[in-house]
Amino acid sequence: MEQIIAKRYASALFDVAKKEDRVKEYYEELKKAVEILQTEVVWKIFVNKSIDKTKKMKFVEEVLEGFSKEIVNFVKVAISKHRENLIKEILNEFEALYKAYFNMIDVKVISAYPLKEEVLNLVREKLEKKYNKKVNLIPVVDKEILGGLKLVIGNTVIDGSIKARLEALLKNMRQAV
Repeated sequence: MEQIIAKRYASALFDVAKKEDRVKEYYEELKKAVEILQTEVVWKIFVNKSIDKTKKMKFVEEVLEGFSKEIVNFVKVAISKHRENLIKEILNEFEALYKAYFNMIDVKVISAYPLKEEVLNLVREKLEKKYNKKVNLIPVVDKEILGGLKLVIGNTVIDGSIKARLEALLKNMRQAV
């Protein structure tokens, strides 16, 4: 249920951002606002149910001073509807809309050791050709894969790791015996 609510809020804000042709600005600003709201001291006040809504809205105006009125008002609407605890999920849903709008995908590149920039660029180029999308690589180091690469694209895993190959070889050997 909470994800459905977060999607509605994100969609509403995204529609406004598109109408104003400010999708990127809204995304960047919402991301920064949520980052500020999630700092420990601010978060305790932001999600505290015992604090009056009007006081909380005034607090948010002060904390988000310098942000566009649209983003501040959006956060205030979330407060007025008691949706403060969903602000991170709303950002996540907005980010999904943002990436779809700009034809982007995130790809987690898992390797046993940090990859050189040239290798990352090569992987990015190949994936951009294959998926016809702008690829945002997220490098992750996991020594347990031993070597090779493992790519995670949404729900798809492309496992070219040495560990996966060894496990497949072991499985084949067990079946042969």
